[in-house]
Amino acid sequence: MNGEDIFKSIVSGEDQSILGNVARAGLLLLSKGYKKAVTMRNAKFDANKGVVKVSVPVISVGNITAGGTGKTPMVRLICDILGQKGFHPTVLSRGYRAKDNSQNTIISKHGSILVEPEESGDEAWLLAKVLSKSSVIIGRNRIESARIAIEELGADYLVMDDGFQHRALHRDKDIVLIDASNPFGYEHVLPRGLLREPMEGLARADIIVLTKVDQVDPGLVAALRKRLARMVPQKPVYETIHKPRAVYTLDAWANGDEGHPIGTDSDLPIMAVSGIGNPKSFTKTLEGCGYDVVHTMGFGDHHDFSDDDVVEIWKQAFAHQAKAIMITEKDAVKLSQLHTIEDLKIPILVLSIGIEFISGKQEFIGLLYYFVGAVCAVGATVLAMMAFAMSRVTGRSKYITWV
Repeated sequence: MNGEDIFKSIVSGEDQSILGNVARAGLLLLSKGYKKAVTMRNAKFDANKGVVKVSVPVISVGNITAGGTGKTPMVRLICDILGQKGFHPTVLSRGYRAKDNSQNTIISKHGSILVEPEESGDEAWLLAKVLSKSSVIIGRNRIESARIAIEELGADYLVMDDGFQHRALHRDKDIVLIDASNPFGYEHVLPRGLLREPMEGLARADIIVLTKVDQVDPGLVAALRKRLARMVPQKPVYETIHKPRAVYTLDAWANGDEGHPIGTDSDLPIMAVSGIGNPKSFTKTLEGCGYDVVHTMGFGDHHDFSDDDVVEIWKQAFAHQAKAIMITEKDAVKLSQLHTIEDLKIPILVLSIGIEFISGKQEFIGLLYYFVGAVCAVGATVLAMMAFAMSRVTGRSKYITWV
């Protein structure tokens, strides 16, 4: 097991050894300090201290637990929805595992990628690749990223990737994703559990989206809904699954070529390789598509693949008699940069995954459109008042539209 697997075995309670019990006790003490610090930080933002509001609408997509919940496909969906409405959104990403995210860097401009993956980190570069009309900026300072997006890229809408805990930039809508297979991170904040803040923080959410609901028993989903109804009544809750979109060879994916329908090569024994927050979830998705997964090889989330890793992947594939290797798009970002991957005498396939609503998609879109219209109406009113004031000074009236 890698370090991340060992950590999860401890915090989940799976490791019932004496050392596991001692480790949990120590982590619990640390989590108390973490909880206190996060609570104090949230209190500051709740009092609107240090919060900056920009001139365009902002939607935040985030979660309350560490690990993958589906933020990237949700950001992609929202940008597509906004694009269909005629907006030109820019994604603001922290740039996790980027070469230097202390600097604010434009990764893509209106669909044109400007940097290599090592500069941006895997998630930001993947978003830049799949969003053909949007822009992507990375940087820990989201306020500066917002300024660049508005002043230099002409953004009329901002979408914050992983923005729920990054509260210095005011957001007009908070969308929180919850992984149905592990909704509350073993019920403890970091490092005793996976919660990034106490569950009371969910009260800030405007919309809650349950992801991967097809990977758990329907009874558990119903129980989760009831618990959320008690915790955050009146909040809209939607259910989604990770829906495979297409399968590519690694070369075809890297070159932007067309993919193949889901189920292509399903007759081959597959080894699943992933460096994501929940490798087992990826395996379940593949099995749900009819693939014969003979082995799962998981790396830590956002893993930086090396030539040695490629050799080990080949060894494991050979040992389990796999005839093809399936990876995620996020992992394809890094693996496609390694020359040693070309030496593997086995097909490398990339599964493209989107997010699909079980029900309520049109209602969800309607909420976004309603929000868009409301923000625009407020903006139009403000501009009209400014125009009226100007006309009083200049003696001329001005016709102003809010885009």
